[in-house]
Amino acid sequence: MQPTYDCVIIGGGPAGLYASFYAGLRDMKIALVEALDHLGGKLSFYPEKMVWDVGALPPSKGKQIQKHLIEQAQTFQPDIYLNTKINKIEKVEDTFLLHSNQATTLKAKTILLAIGGGIYTPKKLTIPLTKAVQDKIFYHFPDPNLIKGKELLVSGGGNSAVDYAIEAHEFGAKVKVSYRGEKLKGHESQVRKLSELGIPVYYCDTIEEIRQQGQKLQVKCAVHTLSADYLLIQHGYEHDGSLFESCSFDLKRHNDYALDCQQPSITSEKGIFATGDIQYYPGKVNLLAGAFNDSVHAVNQIKQYLDESAASFEMVSSHNEKFHTRNQALFANKEAT
Repeated sequence: MQPTYDCVIIGGGPAGLYASFYAGLRDMKIALVEALDHLGGKLSFYPEKMVWDVGALPPSKGKQIQKHLIEQAQTFQPDIYLNTKINKIEKVEDTFLLHSNQATTLKAKTILLAIGGGIYTPKKLTIPLTKAVQDKIFYHFPDPNLIKGKELLVSGGGNSAVDYAIEAHEFGAKVKVSYRGEKLKGHESQVRKLSELGIPVYYCDTIEEIRQQGQKLQVKCAVHTLSADYLLIQHGYEHDGSLFESCSFDLKRHNDYALDCQQPSITSEKGIFATGDIQYYPGKVNLLAGAFNDSVHAVNQIKQYLDESAASFEMVSSHNEKFHTRNQALFANKEAT
């Protein structure tokens, strides 16, 4: 029998992952729902980028933070649903019914929206491609060890394309850029750096055909035919923000998308809460560290919504009995090594 969750968290990015951990700490039965086939949100877009602005955390790659957040989110064994896109939310008395592209309808007492700017998926090439060619095309930054010393063609002219071209060059790849426009649209300083590094840019070049010749890709564009070992596509992202259009209730917006929360986490609909970049409130900070704070606040609000007698926050982890056994295991492992 399908359980009724205390809370269903929609969105498996940093805000949703940390909320999953903290909700478990507060003894809530939760489900974490993610439309994509992996957790991590936008951190998965920038696996090799260094993140400096999380308190007490040394500069770390995006993929390292992503890995640790996913592990932390599973501390209290939430139910995790991947490849599950919520396409309709109904409110029946005090219970929410969440319908998705999967067969199961989830039931929840509350919902925590942690969907950032919505579902983002990279825009992919629409031309015919063989399997061998597809294996050499990336839509996120590839493994640096794979591209070191290799020819990498970056297709695109926005911030991500320019940043990735520079980053790949720094990892030792032989980089060139192809762009359909007449002028790169990346940040001026980054475009200047691209030029200073001597990375060639081919303008007015829309990809028309890709075939493999020996070990190389031959990328036929409108003007040039370019050879490369690998191709990195940065043509932007498809954005799906349709969730709010299929609710049986209205949620007050701050602008075209963000939710207007006069108090942090509190939306205009009873039982619906928000965390991370999906919400707006006065003083809202759109930083990774800010998302963690948002999630703690949201979970505490939900806990008191479910139980008015509940404490307003959980005991700090350093003195929390729930970590006693886990701490002993950690200490034992350290002594063993």
